[in-house]
Amino acid sequence: MNFPFRRDRHLTELRPPLHDDAHVVTSGFSNALCRFVLECTCGAYFDTPYIDEALEYRELHERLAPLADQLAP
Repeated sequence: MNFPFRRDRHLTELRPPLHDDAHVVTSGFSNALCRFVLECTCGAYFDTPYIDEALEYRELHERLAPLADQLAP
């Protein structure tokens, strides 16, 4: 098969760093709420009863929050 796009292009240089001092996400399970709770040092808070949703939120916040900081005036 002949694909019209190149496979040797890598987007690793466009990805933000995984760990930034401004965005450190801590997570845990709250027995009082029966939910997974995630808190970031930037003030973001998220809770959910589903562990897969909590893991996805953590990954998204770690990757996208530094980009959102660059957009702020």
